[in-house]
Amino acid sequence: MNNQYQKIETRTWYLTFKKSMPILDKKSILEKWNAPNVEEYLTLYRKVGEKWGWSGRLLCSGNELKNRLHSSTNEVWKFYVESKIGGFFEIDYSIPGKTEIVYMGLLPEYIGKGYGKSLLDSAVAIAGRNGQSVWLHTCEYDHPKALDAYLKAGFEVVSESVDLEYYPIDFIEKHQIR
Repeated sequence: MNNQYQKIETRTWYLTFKKSMPILDKKSILEKWNAPNVEEYLTLYRKVGEKWGWSGRLLCSGNELKNRLHSSTNEVWKFYVESKIGGFFEIDYSIPGKTEIVYMGLLPEYIGKGYGKSLLDSAVAIAGRNGQSVWLHTCEYDHPKALDAYLKAGFEVVSESVDLEYYPIDFIEKHQIR
């Protein structure tokens, strides 16, 4: 394991979408990112997730990540704000009947400006477009309003756990996590 990361206790909530699927907002500009280049994907992933300690995709080997991103059960969507990439979401269809929103987030300059609801509604609408159950997870180190936003949008917590998860050492030090 790369010694830039350390395992820390992390509280995680697992949520399932319980309302009727939102209609895709015609104002939302989305682009399916077919077979993303691994380095381009990681650049966006880092920009969106660095503040929240995202490490899952950074811990994958290049081939492992490429295989995942290019899998027929995986989709990555770019979310645009005024013709600029504002964020993205990644969807996993590998479990029959269930779709996971694996990653979802905005670039830092778009946080707190009202784009989060549109991004979330877009992700849920696309993930549920085939009538599948939609779920996601969030943890105590995600955006402080993430869990509340998911609950308000129509998700319900179905389980909770505390597990050891890898986080970047600089994230742990910055947030004084013990």
